[in-house]
Amino acid sequence: MEEISQTAAVVSAFVSLIGTVGTIVSWALAIGFVVLAIMGLVRPAFRFGKGIAWKKVFIVADGNTRQELKGDLERSGIIRKKNILEKTDGQISDLVGARLLVLEYGYLGEENVDKIVSQKCSDCGVLIYAKHKEISDESMEKLNRAQHVSVVNFRGRLVNEILLLLISTSFARKDAKNQEQ
Repeated sequence: MEEISQTAAVVSAFVSLIGTVGTIVSWALAIGFVVLAIMGLVRPAFRFGKGIAWKKVFIVADGNTRQELKGDLERSGIIRKKNILEKTDGQISDLVGARLLVLEYGYLGEENVDKIVSQKCSDCGVLIYAKHKEISDESMEKLNRAQHVSVVNFRGRLVNEILLLLISTSFARKDAKNQEQ
């Protein structure tokens, strides 16, 4: 009888040990999963925060559209009012250090848009606002080859695309000094 009770005690201890090890492994995996998930979210969130705090958005459009686009960005509450700057087609050369541009295709025309896109920094986001079918297929192919260029034809999509460009384009504090006023 004693042998059976000793055997039962050994089996019970073994099962208890396996349960404890299983619990420890489960907790370690759960904590590891949470840490990896947080690490995966921290970098985009940090880039997004820097973009909101320091990036200036340059809007190049005609008077009415420029005011509408600026109003949409201000009402979104995502970008500070002081970081939304307006430019005209005569001020294209001022956009050299810009990190985020919103261009109205119909106002600037194909030649100016191509010029701006080809001269932009590699980490500059460009959002082109155009009416439906306003951009030719050839021009769309050129724009598609450029990095961080997006075309929208609805003002409602504009803010969403700006959010994506804020996350996808890199930005350092030193870049804030290079942006023209």
